[in-house]
Amino acid sequence: MAGGRCELEKLLANHCAPVFCHKKASNLVAARRELLDALPEVLAGSSISWMKLCGCKKYCHILFYDRERLERYLKREEHQNFLGGHGYAGRTLEEQLTLLAERYESYQKHGSAFPHEIGLFLEYPLAERYEGYQKRGGEFPHEIGLFLEYPLADIEGFIEHQGKDALESGYWKVYGDVEQARAAFRLYDELKAALTTMLAAGVSFRECCAAQTAA
Repeated sequence: MAGGRCELEKLLANHCAPVFCHKKASNLVAARRELLDALPEVLAGSSISWMKLCGCKKYCHILFYDRERLERYLKREEHQNFLGGHGYAGRTLEEQLTLLAERYESYQKHGSAFPHEIGLFLEYPLAERYEGYQKRGGEFPHEIGLFLEYPLADIEGFIEHQGKDALESGYWKVYGDVEQARAAFRLYDELKAALTTMLAAGVSFRECCAAQTAA
């Protein structure tokens, strides 16, 4: 269990640092199925929730989220309008996440290999992933961007331009406020570096997150 816990903590530090430091609503990460056993220990005493969106024999795609921040973000009028157009109106957060998981997992069943760490939602260019979905005739669940606290202008810009001609590319593709996105990218990089450095120095994951949350 200790080895699984350490591997999971390193994974979360690399891909979910902003969430565990309460600077971002959520993040999506691919983890080996065996690591799920370590989740209760790693998350003990944490306010961060998690939900498995889909899985295969070896990997699970898990959404880690700050419930309070995510609910607050999704309740914005423009976000409610966007989600309403995709069938999420009148649903609780749990119901919305369940619907998202159903749609997200459906793409795994079309025969194409699903990326271990979904491109846009971590640090890969999404255009390649998007083309993969289009080639197999499916419709990418763009609304997932809102659940990951991406600016609506960037989600809508991505849809309009089909992932091309972005003004900036980092943790997501930017079509709206470039400076705001760059500031967010810098913050996420700083948190990732801080957590991985502290973990390597022997500081517990919980203490790492607490220190960066208070910073």
